[in-house]
Amino acid sequence: MKTLRGVVFFLIAAIGCSLAIAASAQDKKPTLTVERIYADPPLSGELPDRILWLPDSKGISYLIEREIDGEKKTLFAIRDVPFGEEKIICIPDTFAVPEDLKKSDDDKFSFGGYIWSEVGRMIVFRHKGDVFTFDRTTGTLERRTQTEDTETNVTFSPDGSMVAYTRENDLYMMDLDNRERRITTTGADTLLNGILNWVYMEELFTRGNRRAYWWAPNSRAIAFMELNDGSVPEFPLVDLIPTHGSVEMQRYPKAGDPNPRVRVGVYDLESEELYWIDPLAGEDAYIARVYWLSDSKRLAIEKLNRDQNELVLLFADYRAGAWEQILTETDSTWVSVDYMKHYYETKSRFVWTSERDGYAQLYLYNLNGKLIRRLTNGPWEVVALDGVDEKQGDIYYTALEKSLLERHLYKVSEKGKKMRRLTQLSGSHAVRFSPDHRFYIDYFSNTETPTQATVHDAQGKHLFKLWEDPPEELASYDLPAPEIFTMTSVQGISYQCSMIKPTHFDPGKKYPVIIYTYGGPNAQLVRNRWGGSLYLWHAMMAERGYIIFSLDNRGAFGKGRIWENPIYKRLGQLELHDQLAGVDYLKSLPFVDASRIGIWGWSYGGYMTCLALFKTPDVFKAGAAVAPVADFRLYDTIYTERYMKRPEDNEEAYNEGAPINFVENLKGAFLLVHGTADDNVHMQSSIVLAEKLIEAGKDFDLMLYPGKMHGIRGKAARTHLFNKITTFFEENL
Repeated sequence: MKTLRGVVFFLIAAIGCSLAIAASAQDKKPTLTVERIYADPPLSGELPDRILWLPDSKGISYLIEREIDGEKKTLFAIRDVPFGEEKIICIPDTFAVPEDLKKSDDDKFSFGGYIWSEVGRMIVFRHKGDVFTFDRTTGTLERRTQTEDTETNVTFSPDGSMVAYTRENDLYMMDLDNRERRITTTGADTLLNGILNWVYMEELFTRGNRRAYWWAPNSRAIAFMELNDGSVPEFPLVDLIPTHGSVEMQRYPKAGDPNPRVRVGVYDLESEELYWIDPLAGEDAYIARVYWLSDSKRLAIEKLNRDQNELVLLFADYRAGAWEQILTETDSTWVSVDYMKHYYETKSRFVWTSERDGYAQLYLYNLNGKLIRRLTNGPWEVVALDGVDEKQGDIYYTALEKSLLERHLYKVSEKGKKMRRLTQLSGSHAVRFSPDHRFYIDYFSNTETPTQATVHDAQGKHLFKLWEDPPEELASYDLPAPEIFTMTSVQGISYQCSMIKPTHFDPGKKYPVIIYTYGGPNAQLVRNRWGGSLYLWHAMMAERGYIIFSLDNRGAFGKGRIWENPIYKRLGQLELHDQLAGVDYLKSLPFVDASRIGIWGWSYGGYMTCLALFKTPDVFKAGAAVAPVADFRLYDTIYTERYMKRPEDNEEAYNEGAPINFVENLKGAFLLVHGTADDNVHMQSSIVLAEKLIEAGKDFDLMLYPGKMHGIRGKAARTHLFNKITTFFEENL
């Protein structure tokens, strides 16, 4: 009887143990891997592509991929506003690719980069370098150009009767009867008409958008910039993959080099005459912005001096050949250039942005340059001018008024009164208003919520969601949330910081720390927003037992010019000082292993990583620098001289801020990474660093990504890169 009882007890215990193990297995969360982070479908979800308002504000168009009959198809669709009903306009994949553009039988047609005509009936876009239009009312696809050369920068005229584009560095236009008109004839490798060169695109205008022409509101004239690169030195971008290799020569002015010469021209369609506007922007000045005034006779041109501490707004009458100075912005350091301007269509006034009191704020002027009134006021930054409803007299903008860490939409009247916040959810909002300003799309995220797009009316009322929900898989991971806090140094300086602690954090243990830094001017790492794949990789490293820490040093965006200006003429010095204050804070925490602190960053963050390892070698055990600047003499004129002036005028600071001058101090493990086709921070920086490290007898790891540019994009490359960095820290920290 005793034996039987023992057997029964043993069986019950065994069954209970098995059930517990099974339950534990079910409760166990999956762990992140680099492969999953960069695989499809994205864990953060995926918004539709090319989301645009219809010109009549009655709908939102987009491209979205869906499965149809077991096959993925790209759909061109429109959601009705305000009701949100979706209508499929067509399936671009089903259009036949012209035989002369087809490279394989698998080629599919694409509407990528499409733009609406003003009447909202037709879109224009490029496919394989040629211009096409699609009429949504008839379903007709029409090929507009068929040339060996590539057309770029395609737009409709405001009245929808013509399209303009660039080809071989010249500007063209075509009516809808396919009659082409060549506007300029001087295009060459060193002379660009209607096209930005690299440094203007990267540092003054919009990254990725090289269009440098603008239609007059009445569609009867077109203004453009002519950039003469003849005096700009060339830099070789070498492709070593082909059997015999190839070289592309890039016009790239490095700090102190001659700049492109720029001037503004206007082509008048009625007279068929080309007018040039003086004053010109020679090598020692920049044309920073060009806008049309509502009369279609005058242009608003922003001219910036080479030192970038004086910006002049000019109004130019292109036919009369006359111009007048409207207002001037000056600063003892630099004047910021932005897109937060609006020239009224119905009134003789404009909205202007200035940092004259230390923060970016909005001002209302008349066309004579007389200040009417200040529209916003406070110790916080305006970050975007989202729309001006001229009929209702309301101005919409995004600002940091609620929190330095968040972005919210506000409305204020033209009288500068009745300021109201329209977005309520805590986090970061970026909005896009409908043309009539009755609705807006809100792109929202916070540290725990991937980006979602919702549609609202102008009072902030939610109408419908536009995004596809993130995969349910994301919720299955036990992701550690970033903690955002303020740290005050022993010198009394307060810094915004973020920390991701290891999963199942135990305050009684000691953990290694990886500092993620950027550190450059006008950037902000610590924000209440979703961090995408980078956050997921940091979360993965936290799962593996690392603390991830970031700090926004002086020079970072958001706290006004009093916080930004101290880095002027001494890049790399105060930023490193502040990052070391963060290290002191980390060392004060009982759960931090002070002997195992690492650092990594990309671009300016790579530069900061090099400075940290080379100038404070006893602080950091390991560091990974991706696409770093080795010496600001090797970087471009506009960015570098904005903060450092020319090398001959600030030689000591250039030397003190150059990582190549301190490589002999390296003690920790160092991983150096670069894309061989980087046209932003040239691979030259990493090659020069490697040479100096070898001469100093220092051991380091070098990883090059063939054919990759500054962002080292592509699933395979990103997967390899982050596996490389993961292994590096696991082996050395």
